[in-house]
Amino acid sequence: MGLGLQQFPVSTQEKLIEFFLRIAGYELNYSMTALVLGEGCVGKSSTVNSLIGEQVVHVSPFQAEGLRPVMVSRTMEGFTINIFDIPGLLEAGYVNHQALELTKGP
Repeated sequence: MGLGLQQFPVSTQEKLIEFFLRIAGYELNYSMTALVLGEGCVGKSSTVNSLIGEQVVHVSPFQAEGLRPVMVSRTMEGFTINIFDIPGLLEAGYVNHQALELTKGP
């Protein structure tokens, strides 16, 4: 189990391990895409770094996150995980329309 998983509650760790063990027997290439959503400055980028087990998204306690989504992708033994770190879509209870439009893309 990677160090990133150990930061989750035990029940979450168990479900993730169960999921990975279930797909481990498949010979086919398999991928999963996840979006990390939430308000700004709540730890989304830190969560992505924890899941990957290395600092792949810049995190600063003194600077707000960027407005562009960041995709991190890792492949191991035919399994690819794509994680999108989405900028905060809510600010003080209101939708950040600029972040929403950048997330939707062209």
